[in-house]
Amino acid sequence: MKPLLFLLLAHLLVLTVSAQPEPIPFGTISFEEREMTECSFDKEAEAVILFDRASSTHDEQHHLITDRHTRIKVLKTKGIERGEISIYYYHKDDFEFISNIEAAAYTKDAAGNLITYPLKKANIYRQKVNDYYSVVKFALSDVQVGTIIEYKYVSQMKSYGGLEDWYFQWDIPILYSGYSLVILPNSEFAYQVHKSADLPIVVKNDKNDGSIYFEMRDVAALRDEPYSDAEKDYRQHVEFQLAAYGGAFGSKRKYMTTWDEVSRELSGHTDFGVQLNKNVNAAADLVSKAKAAGSPFAGMSLIYRYLSRTIGWNGYKTRFTQTGLKEAWDKQKGSTADINLLLVNLLRQAGLQADPLLVSERSHGKVRPDYPFLDQFNNVMAYVQIGDKAYVLDAAGSYTPPDMIPINVVNTMGYVVNRKKGGIKLLEEKKKMDQQRILVKASVDEEGSLHGYANIKSYDYNRLARMRTLYQGKEEFQKRYITQRHPSMKTDSINVLNQDNDSLSLDQQIYFTLPASSSGDYKLINLNLFTEMESSPFVSDIRFTNIDHGCSEFMELMCSISLPASLEPETVPKDSRMIMPDTSISFSRFYQYNGNVLSALFRVEIKRPVFTAEEYPYIKEFYKKMIAFMNEPFVLRKKQ
Repeated sequence: MKPLLFLLLAHLLVLTVSAQPEPIPFGTISFEEREMTECSFDKEAEAVILFDRASSTHDEQHHLITDRHTRIKVLKTKGIERGEISIYYYHKDDFEFISNIEAAAYTKDAAGNLITYPLKKANIYRQKVNDYYSVVKFALSDVQVGTIIEYKYVSQMKSYGGLEDWYFQWDIPILYSGYSLVILPNSEFAYQVHKSADLPIVVKNDKNDGSIYFEMRDVAALRDEPYSDAEKDYRQHVEFQLAAYGGAFGSKRKYMTTWDEVSRELSGHTDFGVQLNKNVNAAADLVSKAKAAGSPFAGMSLIYRYLSRTIGWNGYKTRFTQTGLKEAWDKQKGSTADINLLLVNLLRQAGLQADPLLVSERSHGKVRPDYPFLDQFNNVMAYVQIGDKAYVLDAAGSYTPPDMIPINVVNTMGYVVNRKKGGIKLLEEKKKMDQQRILVKASVDEEGSLHGYANIKSYDYNRLARMRTLYQGKEEFQKRYITQRHPSMKTDSINVLNQDNDSLSLDQQIYFTLPASSSGDYKLINLNLFTEMESSPFVSDIRFTNIDHGCSEFMELMCSISLPASLEPETVPKDSRMIMPDTSISFSRFYQYNGNVLSALFRVEIKRPVFTAEEYPYIKEFYKKMIAFMNEPFVLRKKQ
């Protein structure tokens, strides 16, 4: 057998061992496991994984067979939910099946004896999730704080094409995670380890059985954090991809080990490149209209808008077609690949330079240009070049104007599938941002209540976000942007203008009443209205992931407040300005009081969409001070 192709990130700390640890017998609970009450390196954890171990090998038919064994200790009340287990598998064409399920819960009684509650076969059930995936579910009995949960099962797949990445890190800490893989005969697999530089990993090749073994210990939890991009980018894991496979007469063929080979393989794939050469005769009228549209951009926009508003998305994000382009057109429905490869096909027929664009959405993970792994991508879109301007189109997603990059991939990397003009592309957006300008005109009555009108102008990505909420109905829109943020505010009416014109701002006109807030003889007015910045999202002491806003942001709030003759400001807050050392974030606040009119201006600008986890302490402190300035109440008193 040829050796495994070994790809590693920089700063990888690797330890070697002479042998793998012996398998842990099911039901054999150690004294240390029984007595554990907290995780020593993650004391806030509600549960801890004592071990998670799996081994993958094959049978004579080269089926991929994986045995997995997991044990968890419940440490706090919240961890009791770990007793409900779900195991997802790919059932289409009977590709995968889960069997040999065994599970138990171990709980100490009042005398300190360990009582075993085995899983009953009758409590295991299977449920179809969609046309591709099913799930095996079961719940263990008498799970409480201190319970040890254990389960094991076997996954059998038709081929090594289903080989999944192995994750050493969960949302709860893990003491030991190990994975062993026996390589398929006459094949090579590339693998890449992703981990923190300060965490050691064991990697061992065994020439006797052709296996490779990976192990990590004492890995802290990776929890959900606001403005976080893909969790998988930060989870410690090892990634696999087939590098070569056996051919006729003992020959061996490389499989997508360079980007050029990725393009070559995809170009000849029945459910990818071959589809682009098919003639969708039923769309001939649409293509003719695009050719006569007057300009390449107008033709592109016509086809894109038609598909995005006519062909329904079936909910599946795929890189390869499910039904084929002709069937997607006929049935007016398809997966992302069905719709967007159809888009590329029709754009080419209209004489435009269009190619498939493999993308990894922000929630899926970052693309690493140095590693030609197809599994880095979870979706396909269209990439159109008109002159020196490139356009990224997704006719299967939420509608985005053709001159904007979809928010789920903006400022990420994609791969244009074209052997001559393709390659890795930075989907950078320098002009469009999440922008809103808010104008509030209101008056204060004798009791201190605020009655007024707000005009919120949303541009670019802010407009898109609000439009998507509007599609869910005005009630959802009011809940999302008003009720949840200002619970005491009452709205007399909400009007939304320019919904059908992408080139204009989305104007939201709101007539509102905000009840008085008093402190003794004083009336308090908070002018931080409709900004979506009522509180800081950064409250955790520790952060492991980058802060990813997706795009640059700009917010401006202008208030003009008329006061009654009986009230006056006790003091006018001082003007304030804050700016990060690299000018990436700036905040300013200005007040003015003339006659009986109070004017206020708040402005926030975020020039950089991504901040590293190392910058988090500075971002956290900046937001804490900024929000405090924005929420500083304006104090009114009766005139002396």
